[in-house]
Amino acid sequence: MAAPVVFILGAGPNVGTSIAGKFAAEGWKVAAASRSPKDEIKKIAHHVIAADFSESEKIGSLFAEVEAKLGTPNVVIYNAYSLAFSPDGSNPFSFSVAEYARDIAVNTTSVYAAASAALAGFRKLPEAAPKVFIYTGNMQNSLIVPEVLSLGAGKNATAYLMETASTAYGAKYQFYYADERLPDGRPVMSALSGEAHAEYYFELATKKKQGPWNATFVKGVGYTKFDAERDREVTPAGMLIENVKKASRTPS
Repeated sequence: MAAPVVFILGAGPNVGTSIAGKFAAEGWKVAAASRSPKDEIKKIAHHVIAADFSESEKIGSLFAEVEAKLGTPNVVIYNAYSLAFSPDGSNPFSFSVAEYARDIAVNTTSVYAAASAALAGFRKLPEAAPKVFIYTGNMQNSLIVPEVLSLGAGKNATAYLMETASTAYGAKYQFYYADERLPDGRPVMSALSGEAHAEYYFELATKKKQGPWNATFVKGVGYTKFDAERDREVTPAGMLIENVKKASRTPS
């Protein structure tokens, strides 16, 4: 039997590279795409592609290349993101329309293109084969961070895509919006654990049935349901960063 294929879009350092390493160690064929592939991912992946995820119309061609080189992807992981940062949280509409359009293209439109291409591939695969799409989200579908408006808009739109896909296709294919949290449910911000993502994503990739689409998880624990999923609390970025620093200083 041929080894299953995972395609990672956004295979950068930490999360993307950790995921690639985990799947490769488990015997999967790994395809990886990033804007500027680093040597580390080139050593792990079986096929590497340089790609600009703001060019949504070209996403389909990436899948065609992977299928030609390694086979149809069983698992697709969209880990790319783009953000324009507004240092003044009281004026979140301070960056340009071009910056906003770029961020929405990377964070949502290209995800739609990737999910569409993934679905086309899933339909070609044997019934018993894994067929899973995972999007690396964050807590911005649950709170508002004014400084990163465009990232939050994209994450919310894509959360809706994943929820809709899991509802429409969940009987045959799985779709997840993955979101690493601190044990108390607060966001990890930039303190993402590559190892935790790798372990949890592989668990999702090998599940037999669709689980909760809003796949909130905690390092060392796995899936953890948090009650306040859509509180829409407004939280300045500085406060979130300080919360993460405090959590990192708290003995476990």
